Amino acid sequence: MANDYLQEPLDPYKYCAAEREISVELPLESMQRASDLLLDNDGRIKLTLKFSFSSQRLMQVEGRLTGEVTLECQRCLGPTRQALDTEFLWGLVTTEEAASNLPRTHEPVFIENDRLQLLPVIGDEFLLALPLVAYHPEDECQLQSFEQDQPLADKPAEEKTNPFGALADLKKSLKTKQ
Repeated sequence: MANDYLQEPLDPYKYCAAEREISVELPLESMQRASDLLLDNDGRIKLTLKFSFSSQRLMQVEGRLTGEVTLECQRCLGPTRQALDTEFLWGLVTTEEAASNLPRTHEPVFIENDRLQLLPVIGDEFLLALPLVAYHPEDECQLQSFEQDQPLADKPAEEKTNPFGALADLKKSLKTKQ
């Protein structure tokens, strides 16, 4: 299974030197940190990673994550399908200094003990790919159709009471006593 393959740490130096490309489909259930945000974990995301060295001899990974997820619509609280399609460029580094020297186009990904744990980093990219707020298209939202079907009844304007009315009455009574 591809998920088992990604659980093992890999040698990024060898992958970059060989300009290796990984293309895999992952089940949504493997994105454990995002499970609270998804309404269901059925489905898969497609991931493509291309390892290489940049012209400055920087280890980098060009990637693309695509798929479809079910999120909660923030208008009607019903399920809505959202397409994901994001591209990213990682710069593989071992120190904070190397991360601060990366070009702005690269996101730093840290390598520990000359090994790269892919699944946690992919999980981070998946979280970043999710929309901040999910909505149905306006013509499909359940709440909008509910509002259109049931217009608000005209209510008579309630007479508002002035909280300082009692003070005004007291003031008038004091003036009449004088």
